[in-house]
Amino acid sequence: MNVIALDISKDTADCHLSGNGKEDTLKIDNSISGSLQLLGWIKQHKIRKCVISMEATGIYYETLANHLSQYHQVYVINPLKIKNYSKAFFSRTKTDKADARLIAEYTKRHLDKLDGYHAPEADQYRLHKLIAAKEQIMLQSRQAKNRLHAAGNDEFVKTVYQTIVRQLAEHQEHIEAEIKALVAADERLAEQCGNLATIAGIGEKSAVIILHHLNGRTFATANKFTAYAGLSPKIEQSGISVNKRQVLSNFGNRRLKAVFFLPALNAYRMNLFPQLVRNLEAAKKPKMVIIVAIMRKLAKICYYMHKSGKPFDVRRYQSAP
Repeated sequence: MNVIALDISKDTADCHLSGNGKEDTLKIDNSISGSLQLLGWIKQHKIRKCVISMEATGIYYETLANHLSQYHQVYVINPLKIKNYSKAFFSRTKTDKADARLIAEYTKRHLDKLDGYHAPEADQYRLHKLIAAKEQIMLQSRQAKNRLHAAGNDEFVKTVYQTIVRQLAEHQEHIEAEIKALVAADERLAEQCGNLATIAGIGEKSAVIILHHLNGRTFATANKFTAYAGLSPKIEQSGISVNKRQVLSNFGNRRLKAVFFLPALNAYRMNLFPQLVRNLEAAKKPKMVIIVAIMRKLAKICYYMHKSGKPFDVRRYQSAP
């Protein structure tokens, strides 16, 4: 298997070809012209089939990933996985070329576990940008509120931060209205979002974020989606230390994970998954472990609902009075 790995920065990308006895490197611009140069380089090597992998480096990977995915299978990998892989092999060399080679090695070893990337449609891409803008504004709003609280009795400083908080709230309101209009204008998106919103505890805003991630990648199984959301348990056992508690993996999308917390809390209060809760309580698991298990359950339900196109059936899970 021919693997071409890209180590991407803001302006350039270092490419490393590995496979079938071939090793070569190339540096390209992080642009459409750079992508075309890479495609020409692949033809020069007489490669008909290959996979292209890269790290999810902020927004810098998007241009190359979106264009190259039209021609070859592309994989976008969590940078934390590459970092841990590097530590496992005691890699001390830190250059763009060495990083590209490392990504290629990781891809070849874990190809069967990677989820394919496909370029989002125009509406999906715009939804991605709107959600990112909303999250950034929410972060800035929290920071401004904290600074307002720390302003003490300084009326001038308090007035400045009050103004900032108010303006950010207005921007967030406008973005949310734009997201709502975008979803409503697309019949397929509106139906998918409506189905997810039928799940107890998941509102329209949460449904949009979950749907955005479900549509943004190809997940072969429900377990792969829960792993992407960072809801897969990590078991640590070594020698006689076999009684360590399970913890959540550090991998995964933290923002998506956070979306499932309040719905899971509501589901717990509504006794939506009685058998799951009874089993965990019988095993004397703490409340937070139960909430995380419900978060994982909800993520799997979202995956299957998105795949089947059917709304949530509360009678299947609701306990008898």
